[in-house]
Amino acid sequence: MEAWKTRVYATYAATAAEAAGYPPGDRRKRARDVRDYRRRYRAFLPADRSSPVLDIGCGSGAFIEMLRRLGYTAVEGIDFSDTQVATAAAHGVAGVRAASAVQYLSERRQRYAVITAFSVLEHQTRAELFELLDAVRDALLPGGLFMAVVPNAKGLFGAHVRFADITHELSFTPASVVQTCRVAQLDVVAIAEHGPIVHGGVSAIRWAVWQAIRAGLLIARAAEGGDIRWPVFTQDLVFVARRATGQPSPRQS
Repeated sequence: MEAWKTRVYATYAATAAEAAGYPPGDRRKRARDVRDYRRRYRAFLPADRSSPVLDIGCGSGAFIEMLRRLGYTAVEGIDFSDTQVATAAAHGVAGVRAASAVQYLSERRQRYAVITAFSVLEHQTRAELFELLDAVRDALLPGGLFMAVVPNAKGLFGAHVRFADITHELSFTPASVVQTCRVAQLDVVAIAEHGPIVHGGVSAIRWAVWQAIRAGLLIARAAEGGDIRWPVFTQDLVFVARRATGQPSPRQS
């Protein structure tokens, strides 16, 4: 890793949170994160609560906390930043390790039913991205799912997310997600907006306003290019991809 990235990640938990407008350890934000994770991703989680799940770039461990609250017992988390691992421990989230994702995955081939990477892929160079996705694919069980959130270059404020963090290297569109996953031999099963979730009066208003805005964006897109595929306009997008059942590892063939 380049020296400047090592320097940034050494204080990442504090500097990234402050830059985003949240003080480190903000408990209200954490409670919202845990709640929103449950609403967004529960439908994609396996019914078997003993299924092994790995969260890459787990940060403070909010997603892991949510999984354990739902009863999942075989949950692991890794993060490159020692400070993020310490933050997770401070929140009472055990089992989080400081580790390189590629190395960690390469030692656990065909192990996980679900692997997640929320706001992780954009930190990779193109070469690092494909190395990571290959490792993810090989660590998934046949039929296992990979879920990720990435900056959406097609989004209204996609550039904001792309450049909001000095360590970001990439941004994506629905089309480039499909292309990238095909190269990595992962089958995309869902691409969706990462937008407002209704959990009260204010959030319901936000959701309704966003629906009106996105309708206008869809009309504008149709008028400009005649293309209304992938109507995903939030600043981030979420995608789910599957390792094909019985798929051999390219590195074994």
